[in-house]
Amino acid sequence: MAIISKATVLQITEYGKDIKEYILKLDKNNYFEPGSFLLLSLEKKEDYTKWPESRNFSIASVYNEAAHIRLIIRRIGVYTERIFNELTLGAVCVVKYAFGDFLLPFYDVKSPICCIGGGTGIAPILSFVEELKNKGQEARLHVYYSFKDRKESMGVDILREIVPPNQLYLYSTREYLPDIINRRIGEEDILKSSLNFNTTHFYICGSETFTDYFRSILLREGAENIYTDEW
Repeated sequence: MAIISKATVLQITEYGKDIKEYILKLDKNNYFEPGSFLLLSLEKKEDYTKWPESRNFSIASVYNEAAHIRLIIRRIGVYTERIFNELTLGAVCVVKYAFGDFLLPFYDVKSPICCIGGGTGIAPILSFVEELKNKGQEARLHVYYSFKDRKESMGVDILREIVPPNQLYLYSTREYLPDIINRRIGEEDILKSSLNFNTTHFYICGSETFTDYFRSILLREGAENIYTDEW
């Protein structure tokens, strides 16, 4: 059953002018699976006959007893403009969680987990990374992540801390950055990996074009476990 909870803004980090990372504290803290998403409303009630206007966002963190959740939000329309203006430090919103099927495999605890993310599509991938760290399974992680420039490189510190260095591939598409590949993720990057396409679990999160591109490559190569989360 979905939980409706008030959430208070504890921290805001800006990544350029159009992306913000929010750390929220939930009043009602129930377990949720990594990769889940929530609905966020700027209304400040918890009892509704009809759920108010809201937007859905991937949860970019794992369940924790502190009741903290991380959201990465890009300003792309009227409602996200309101979020940017109204969700200031200490402000309260209401969330309904958790939803989705973009989840880690429940029964396979050994096969590689390959995540391919673009831009704010890194959000659910960060929850996977934290979850596998908590389980001592970091060695399963292979992450390909592309972002525009340094300002929009959200989550890179977390990835570098947890993902094995030889299995983390970072791409900056519009700014030269040292120790980072300065182009888009390409087909050749996935194909030259040592991953077994039959047993690896592939997670793709990005724009529709981004997702379709990599899904088509993986399908052509015979990948059997492909999960997508488009935004």
